[in-house]
Amino acid sequence: MLPHTPEAARAIEAPERTFATRFRVDWDRDGRFAHPLSDLSRFVKPWRREHIVSSTAPDELLLIEGHAAARLTVPLAGDVHDEPIAVQFAPYNRDSLLFGVDVEGADVELDVAVWTDEHGFEWFPQFRGVVRSPATDRGDGTVVLECLDNAEKLRGLVQLPPYALWERHLQRGFKRGQLIDSSSLIDLAARAGGFTMGPRGFSWPDELSAAPYRTGVVLSVPMHGSILPEVGTLDNEQGIHRTEAWETGDAAHRARAEAYREGPHGYLARQAVPRGEEAAGFHTYWIDELDRGVAGAADSTWVLGGWFYWAGPNVDAATAAIELQVRGHRFTLALEPSNGAGLARMQYATAFDNDQLGGDTYERIDGPFSPLPSEPGWHYYEAAFAWWSNGDIEMRSCIDDRRQAPRVVANRATTAHIDRLSGLVTIRNTWAVSDVAIVNGAAKPPLAQITYDTTPAGTAQVSWGRNRATHTLRESFEAFTLAKDVASAEYGLVLFDESGRFCFYNSDDVVDRQATTVRTFTLDDLGNLGFRTTLDSVRNVWSVTTTSARTVVGIAYDLGEDGVPLARAASGELLPAEFIIPARSARELFIQADDHTIAVNPWGLPLIAEAAPWDQQIPRHGRQVYTGTDYREGTSASTEQKFVSRGLVRLWVWNGWAEPVGFVNPNGQPRFRVEGSVVVEDAEKTWTIRNEASIATRGERVIELSGKWLQDEWQTRAMLDRLVPRIGDPIPVSDAITVPGDPRVQNLDCIAIADQGGFGHLRTQIYGLTRSVDDDGRLTDTYQVEAIAPPAPGVWDSSSWDSTFIWS
Repeated sequence: MLPHTPEAARAIEAPERTFATRFRVDWDRDGRFAHPLSDLSRFVKPWRREHIVSSTAPDELLLIEGHAAARLTVPLAGDVHDEPIAVQFAPYNRDSLLFGVDVEGADVELDVAVWTDEHGFEWFPQFRGVVRSPATDRGDGTVVLECLDNAEKLRGLVQLPPYALWERHLQRGFKRGQLIDSSSLIDLAARAGGFTMGPRGFSWPDELSAAPYRTGVVLSVPMHGSILPEVGTLDNEQGIHRTEAWETGDAAHRARAEAYREGPHGYLARQAVPRGEEAAGFHTYWIDELDRGVAGAADSTWVLGGWFYWAGPNVDAATAAIELQVRGHRFTLALEPSNGAGLARMQYATAFDNDQLGGDTYERIDGPFSPLPSEPGWHYYEAAFAWWSNGDIEMRSCIDDRRQAPRVVANRATTAHIDRLSGLVTIRNTWAVSDVAIVNGAAKPPLAQITYDTTPAGTAQVSWGRNRATHTLRESFEAFTLAKDVASAEYGLVLFDESGRFCFYNSDDVVDRQATTVRTFTLDDLGNLGFRTTLDSVRNVWSVTTTSARTVVGIAYDLGEDGVPLARAASGELLPAEFIIPARSARELFIQADDHTIAVNPWGLPLIAEAAPWDQQIPRHGRQVYTGTDYREGTSASTEQKFVSRGLVRLWVWNGWAEPVGFVNPNGQPRFRVEGSVVVEDAEKTWTIRNEASIATRGERVIELSGKWLQDEWQTRAMLDRLVPRIGDPIPVSDAITVPGDPRVQNLDCIAIADQGGFGHLRTQIYGLTRSVDDDGRLTDTYQVEAIAPPAPGVWDSSSWDSTFIWS
């Protein structure tokens, strides 16, 4: 139920009520609703809003789950400048106030107010969405606007990266810390449309997004229940939360045994590893650098930011919380409790070895620091860098909104080493971490113009999930489809509320809403009352098919199996190319990764002897070099490879020979392979859950469940164990209960119906709501409801103690 004052409650529940409607459209699409025809309230005739939960479970289960997208129908009538309003919506009328305006897709708001004697009208939001279609009628001069809620803003695509449980960690008995909480997938879907519980985040003037600056986010990792990136790509090397070992350790280890904890904005966040276990607390990623010039530009603008939990003095170790490597140099957000500071740090490479780790030397340059907070808690930390062409290195640090002015701290030559790990980011969860992002501006936009707003956006409400996934593949989904499919797999619900917020409720949330009755109606209030039950809603044997997956080191690209790489044409388009490297030169090529490849090995492909075995399994990583039909030995042809955007690997090949080289032997057999981390799906597994009490009275009634998001057997069993008892008996439902309208009531609210001597006192939960206003301004609600089983008398020594029992 929407918040309200006692005066509004009395007015709404009184026999005589006065309501008003406010309807506005943001024709200018700037959030100000300032267009001359933005406020259409005076033209509104009887309107109707429908918000019905659509289940993705089998229809016969009659469960409140799935998704709900609201639809609003608003007729308009009246005159504008002595002409019917329909004239304003004529698409080619140059005299119209809406001429040149894109009507479809404009934001709409509808609110309803009730009159109170104490303080006038009190307003309640009823609908936020977009205009779907206007229908004009020249005959009677009217317009009907059909509107859909903000689900329409989630019709774009969201691409998930591939991920699975690392086999090397599974072999050591560590699984739980690798699982994906379902809420993180739903969060990624919501963020695709700009909906988040998190901070408003980075912003900069529009002109900095265009050339030459090309300012943008090159890495974003929410950490809201998984390590999946929103922008950027996972690397091969990932740390592990050793939950199974730490939960039986000392108190400090037990306190941090679970991989996720409550984050700064209500989401899950990546938990800090216990003190002394810092070697396990890291995750690595590649930034999205395609077409940004980043690989050749350490001398640009970089801003590294994230939310970290400061546990207080002498709790957690110092850490390079976010570290980015670019052309041999390293840019770091350092958190140092011993110094009481968060600071920007650059490690300037004075010598760099591109062929092995550990052969480099660095000069450490510390920038300005910000004092750590006085009290433990979640805070936003940032380190920013601008390396100017004259060699000046400008830095800035900040904690929360304490943002310092940038200042020059050193001057060093803008060297750019050949670096196969350029673009690699390490995020360390020595401290608990959430919402990490990196911004880059290729042409060095001023640091002062890149700001971060820590204020929560408040455009989403996402509960923690009740399901856990083992893997994802590289797939693109319509964002709303992904959200509702993941929610439905755990019998949760996604919808947009009356204020336009994206909401995900898990199955426990739905049941918890039953504990509070928001209104009680009598037969005098009801236009009708009827319930139906069906044996079809009973399911007591669940046959469930799940499919899990693992990450293994395998062949990520095979010239013989996957075809030739792509090269950039003069138009900029990537097209298949002959895999020949010209003499004494290098060539940039690209590989379109398949949906199972997480990351590739960035190190050079070793030369494989001409007579060495080459079959389906070996080698995983290697090449044979030919000039014509002649096999070439030595190391005068070398490679590096890495992801530069989601799904695209950049392949750089050097040829030091005096002749062009290729990778096909005289027999026409391709000899070029790249290894990487790849997802391997396990065989499907089918198992059952039985409700023996229901079977004893109803007989066996089977339901078969399967789907993309039913993956881990243990997690799915735990999830279904809470659900199975709910549908062992028929569930009464009503298709239509009509009552005097109440603008406070929402889907999932619980209402009571008092019918003494008849149906008795019934408590029901709303899963469908139709609200309308008639010509006389009367507000009417029609609810679809599911009856809530009343408490039953308790029996001492019963094996079941839950909220359905009362004791007398």
